[in-house]
Amino acid sequence: MKEVLPPISIMEKMVEKLQSNYPSHSFKKEGTIQFHLNHEGKRINCFIKVDAHSLNFYEGITEEPTVSVKSSFYDWLNLAGGKLKPVAGVFTGRLKFKGDTSFFKVLPRKQLKNKVIVPVDPVTRFERNPVKYWEKPGKVVVLNASPRGEKGYTEFYLKPFIKGIEKHTEVEVVYLAKYKINPCKGCFSCWVDIPGECIYKEKDGHHKLSEKLFKAGLIVYAFPIYADGMPGILKNFFDRSVSRAYPYLIEGMKRVRHPRRYINHNHSMVIFSICAFFEKVNFKPVKAYFKALAHNRHTPVVAEIYRTTAVGLHASPFAYKLLNNAIASLEEAGEQLVLKGKINRRTLKNITKLVEKKHTSINKINEWWDENKESGNHNY
Repeated sequence: MKEVLPPISIMEKMVEKLQSNYPSHSFKKEGTIQFHLNHEGKRINCFIKVDAHSLNFYEGITEEPTVSVKSSFYDWLNLAGGKLKPVAGVFTGRLKFKGDTSFFKVLPRKQLKNKVIVPVDPVTRFERNPVKYWEKPGKVVVLNASPRGEKGYTEFYLKPFIKGIEKHTEVEVVYLAKYKINPCKGCFSCWVDIPGECIYKEKDGHHKLSEKLFKAGLIVYAFPIYADGMPGILKNFFDRSVSRAYPYLIEGMKRVRHPRRYINHNHSMVIFSICAFFEKVNFKPVKAYFKALAHNRHTPVVAEIYRTTAVGLHASPFAYKLLNNAIASLEEAGEQLVLKGKINRRTLKNITKLVEKKHTSINKINEWWDENKESGNHNY
């Protein structure tokens, strides 16, 4: 179980870090730095013994230290971290030194022992403006992430959309429910033990599926809303994708992110989601998630299709015209997306148009659920 380290352990870890840089440090002498630190009403006495080869940490009080420091534990951390200047600390009484203060030069200030070579993966012009630099994708992969696979309503609404895409490029539909994807253990083995390789690499289908998606110019993530978010099988897939990035941090668009191990330029994605509720606000959580995912994956979202009342629209005879209009518009949307890198507003409006007389529809839906109670019918 993780616990907060006591101050004495923090001091020990700090000296271990300093020691890693000390062999190459230019300033070396023999002597001792004594610390008298206060923390939460308790006194912490410890010292660093220095020679030409190493820095060694000890608890307690040493005789005749070369220099000593008396302060609060936090003020010492601020001094060591560069947040508190020695002169300011002394002037305000937060730091008290005794002895040869020049001896502090034996403590290396360099943060990193060796220069770290961070992979280069800068923000691209396509990320900033995918429509302007749009090129028709050579292949589109549609990832149907509905746990019901081909039997669900996600598949029903996807068909006309795919039909439109197929008029202009190759499409492959993949059913996530057919793949075994183990949940991420958060072990970071893919970052520190065998870089780029997950512990499950040969035990499930994540790597194979990731390679399939990577080779596509455009990915359509299609799924129903489950418990106010995406289905668990899709979240598992995204969690496991950490192995396809480096652990290093780089600047992205206004915030940091990880560089990719595998780079596919002009790589983009579409969110295609349905739900049974009436209000579009039900898509707000996944909308926010994919916005973050797009940035961290260096892969812009070029279109978002959110269809409310997906089940009711299909089942109600009174919504037949609205359903057919939505289907026709979905086919148009597929064509527009491939050719232009975006979907016209009018087309999206027809796809997402709300069912009229919400309260009447609510009553009909409630009646349907009541009629099917204990029926054993799972093929609705």
